[in-house]
Amino acid sequence: MILIFPALGIVLAALTVIARGLSGTDILFDGLFYAFDYTVLLALGFVAFLVIISLFVDLKKPNEKFSKFYNGVAIFILRVALDACNVKVKFEGKEKIPEGRFVLIQNHKAMFDPIVSIAYLGKHEIGFITKPENLHLPVINKFMHRICCIPIDRENPRNAVKSINAAVENVKSGNCSMAIYPEGTRARDGEMLPFHAGSFKIATKSGAPLVITTVENTNHVHKNAPFKRTVVTLKVCEVIPAKEVAASSTAELSERARRIMCESLGVPYSEE
Repeated sequence: MILIFPALGIVLAALTVIARGLSGTDILFDGLFYAFDYTVLLALGFVAFLVIISLFVDLKKPNEKFSKFYNGVAIFILRVALDACNVKVKFEGKEKIPEGRFVLIQNHKAMFDPIVSIAYLGKHEIGFITKPENLHLPVINKFMHRICCIPIDRENPRNAVKSINAAVENVKSGNCSMAIYPEGTRARDGEMLPFHAGSFKIATKSGAPLVITTVENTNHVHKNAPFKRTVVTLKVCEVIPAKEVAASSTAELSERARRIMCESLGVPYSEE
């Protein structure tokens, strides 16, 4: 997808060469010059477009409706970013994703996890539970706000409950599905960290199916990009129906989900 800018640059360069009636060696040299210029201008224009549309987002205003527009732009941007980093994503089990709203959980190894997930699962309109610092990133925070990403402060139980309830309301109202990393942070040593069972309250309170996913190899992207290809696997492992979610405690869901994820990743299951 990253080739879209050079491709458009070449098309515009060809049209310019034709319009100017160039011939001989002028076609080659001027054509290359125009192609480069148009590619740079298109890329800069797109960046300017992102900055401009971000200006219309007020972070102080409560975000009540998931934006299909900002979501679509975010998916495009992240697909381009993955292409630029030479990442190939193998998406397995996507046919298992249910109709309607759901709660999604995933293991967390690297900063590329949500990038991959939004790029390939974003069409299902998913907001993410995220750490508060992410909503301080310029421009990016505006997009996160409009696709209903909710910050959670685990150090403040009262605020954490408010975040969980906001996520539940998004799912129950049909505004969007919600995703959370039950480990709470990245497992930098590659091992799966203990789960926060409270994370599963979003599923039990919303009465929605629980979609269990895993992502593999994202922790190698930063070392390989952009010259070495990184193959990342995004897998929908299993979907726990809403009735089973409602009949389970958060501790039971946490244990079941962890077993499923460990099996998918090929790592030993360990009691938390």
